[in-house]
Amino acid sequence: MGIDTDSDTDVEGGRDGGGDGDGNRNTDDAGTDRSNGRTIGQHDVPITGDELLETFPRVRSRESDDVSVLELPGRDASTVPNAEVLRPELAGPLDDDLYAHQAAALSALSRDENVCVATSTASGKTRIYALQIARHYLNARARSGDADATAYVCYPTKALSRDQERELNDFYDTLGLDISVRVYDGDTERGDTRRQIRETADVIITNFAGVNAYLHDHDRWARFLSACELVVIDESHTYTGVHGMHVAWIVRRLKRVLEYYDADPQFVLTSATIGNPGAHSSSLVGEPVTVIDEDGSPTGPRELVLWNPPPQAREESADERASGSSGDETPDDGGEDAITDRVPATVEAPKLLSHLTYHDAQTLLFTPSRKLAELSVKRASKHRRDRSRYYTNPDRGSAIEPYHAGHSRRNRHGTEHRLKTGLLDGVASTNALELGINVGEMDATVQLGYPGQRQSFWQQLGRAGRGTKRALSVLVAGHRTLDQYVVSNPDYLLETDVEDAVVDTRNDAVFARHLLCAADELALDESDGGAAGFADRDRLERAVEMWRRAGRLAGHLETGVSYTGPPRPQGSVSLYATTGEEYAVELAEDADERHDPEMEPLAEERVLRDFHEGAVRLHEGRQYEVCAVDHTTPRPSVTLRPTDVNYYTRTRTDVTVLDAVSEESREIGPFTLHFGRGRVLVYHGTYDKVAIHGGQKTEQMLPTENPPLSMETQLCWLEVPERVETALVEKYRDVSIPELDGDLAETAHLGYAGGLHAAEHATIGVAPLELMVDKRDLGGLATLSIDSHLATATEDGDTDARENANATPQNIAAAEATVREIASELEHEPASGWFIYDGIDGGLGFSRAIYDDFEAVAARARDLIADCDCGRIDGCPACVMDDQCGNNNRPLHRDAAVDVLDQLLGNAGEEALEAHLPDEEYGGDRRPPLFYA
Repeated sequence: MGIDTDSDTDVEGGRDGGGDGDGNRNTDDAGTDRSNGRTIGQHDVPITGDELLETFPRVRSRESDDVSVLELPGRDASTVPNAEVLRPELAGPLDDDLYAHQAAALSALSRDENVCVATSTASGKTRIYALQIARHYLNARARSGDADATAYVCYPTKALSRDQERELNDFYDTLGLDISVRVYDGDTERGDTRRQIRETADVIITNFAGVNAYLHDHDRWARFLSACELVVIDESHTYTGVHGMHVAWIVRRLKRVLEYYDADPQFVLTSATIGNPGAHSSSLVGEPVTVIDEDGSPTGPRELVLWNPPPQAREESADERASGSSGDETPDDGGEDAITDRVPATVEAPKLLSHLTYHDAQTLLFTPSRKLAELSVKRASKHRRDRSRYYTNPDRGSAIEPYHAGHSRRNRHGTEHRLKTGLLDGVASTNALELGINVGEMDATVQLGYPGQRQSFWQQLGRAGRGTKRALSVLVAGHRTLDQYVVSNPDYLLETDVEDAVVDTRNDAVFARHLLCAADELALDESDGGAAGFADRDRLERAVEMWRRAGRLAGHLETGVSYTGPPRPQGSVSLYATTGEEYAVELAEDADERHDPEMEPLAEERVLRDFHEGAVRLHEGRQYEVCAVDHTTPRPSVTLRPTDVNYYTRTRTDVTVLDAVSEESREIGPFTLHFGRGRVLVYHGTYDKVAIHGGQKTEQMLPTENPPLSMETQLCWLEVPERVETALVEKYRDVSIPELDGDLAETAHLGYAGGLHAAEHATIGVAPLELMVDKRDLGGLATLSIDSHLATATEDGDTDARENANATPQNIAAAEATVREIASELEHEPASGWFIYDGIDGGLGFSRAIYDDFEAVAARARDLIADCDCGRIDGCPACVMDDQCGNNNRPLHRDAAVDVLDQLLGNAGEEALEAHLPDEEYGGDRRPPLFYA
């Protein structure tokens, strides 16, 4: 579980427009490629996919199925004459006709509809709301010469805001309109500058962290808010999970304030292609939204190379392999070396960056972290030096720089400019460049690992080959579950269905925080309850009563509820956590201030997992040791000290589920699937020290002294029918795992339990293939006794938590004893199966989405396990091993997992069970209450 993604999406980004970069680097006036004499046509790339395979050093030694090249055709533009949609003042100055989706969106807006435009990268989505703003401006001027018509435009990142400020102002200059576009965010100079923007700007660009803060002082914004006719949410697909919840409530608070000033704006949302743009957009804004997703923009042909790095000798011990340890904090490789028998993507991708730039292809390499962006540039240079007999001109294509949010704004803008003007041959970037900052037209992209979702995959590919220009894209697979699935199933990438984005406003912890902010901004009353209000009446009343008892609210809905707590509750809202409980990160008093990590506050769950005392963490290329953690003060904190040691730390995690209550269930053949809520107990009780080089554990089971983390969250769980279980227990009764403790190793259910455990890992691992989720936001528990984890039933049949539910077992041994005690008191044979839960207090809506789409997730999991060529019964990190497993990836059994999933999906009939059903149940009177996280 956890929410740390080590990404830059919340800090940096770009816009969806194209650029006019120099496409003729290292060519003469005739267009001849000086590297090999090949003539470059207008739509060619300097190197093709086949030429990449032919020229890359030692590529011929790789297996035939290690690399595949897919040809993706281009698409012609579909346009509509400007005059059919726009008034003459706007149609005349435009050089090009509108794309069909632009015209459709503007037509819907003219009918006073809200719209979501879900089309590809560089399809001109910005122009839609830019033209609608111009329409409003002209209409206001027609009504009254000095009337205002303002627009509030929200981008996910500051870099994207400033890029768009330039683009929009230039666009309005082209149209000859005096529309003022200004950025107003945390970097905007305070005082007169901010006041002048509020009082004069026609369009204000900001982000949702800013909106959250500025609503407190809405009276200062009266002029702007009262004239607001359009609210734009750009890159709306990025608002999912916890962040999406917060944005949905901020939008609802904004709508309350706008209504107070008699403003009723339309909404425009722009999104990458996602599976559920209408439902997702409606969840964000709380209103019906018209979806425009028929893309009329042109695309050039593209070669997509799926590149699985070549095999290499495995150095780890069998114990390390079985544990599935990933070494995710090793400063060398970002962790893949510890688990893979192939060259890590972290090593292979920089080689491709170096090779492509040497062959005159301006290339953008996407990496999953800032550290890897920096390391990739160094590794690209090293590859060039190590192959000096091949790369005879070391200076050719060597202008490569890193790019991420850790660099200063001035440095980032310099990199953007050099890339756009062709002075740079390549850049290794985090997802900071995924969203579309104008950096010109790349020849090629390289992805260091599959980015997690198809929409992000296509966003990144879209940074090369803008318009009708041909492009080359290379996906370098890591050894993770998703990467190996994608390169083994290339058709998955080409499917028309894209993952759904998940926003769930049912999380009470997030709702309660924003309710305080809403009451602070404007008193709550009866109009805030109901379908058109802030929340339904019952939920609103319960939350008001809770905060009234806590002394934060006063009054009643009938007469008005006012905020009475500490000033500015908006400051306690963290847009990336469900509660306001965050830990400040401080530098030790005796440490050099130059080494201040300047880290954002940490959520409690991350502190317990990764920042316990004694932990060694890597941040911005420097090691830090956690020397103190304060859990008790009103302002909890983590204190770090710079260090330089030859190990990193890996925390061990144990999990169990208690008091789960089914709120909904459905049948999948003879199986039963449930969705509900329950208590998840997470124990980060011990940690290991692991050598940076070699991955060997130098010290093990060191105590963290951490308290358990208790989460009331959403879960779904699958109950396996008794007949299936009985047959599979018999089929795999001879399985043994010597490394397990004696009592566990001797049970006849061990092989079957390993199948449940493997199926649980795989279903979580492939969930991002169907949904826009990070598997680190999910957790799971395979169990032979589901009923031991459920709330007890009362005499009238209702479920209720146990009498001692508030007594949290303080360690995993006590939790196991609790489960055994419940199992011994059951009067019926329990079911077996597995849980999937949201790893955030209150839930994210992810397990609910998996419940709704369980068959598709299970089918992906089944194929992943069955098709893996690792040849190991206990699997490998590419199929069922998981570096977050609390049981060191034991027991796991691939064949048993495939059997369970085949029965679930109807792939195997009764005859598959008949052969193994015993005359009487094997294994004793009652199965042991074992569970595996």
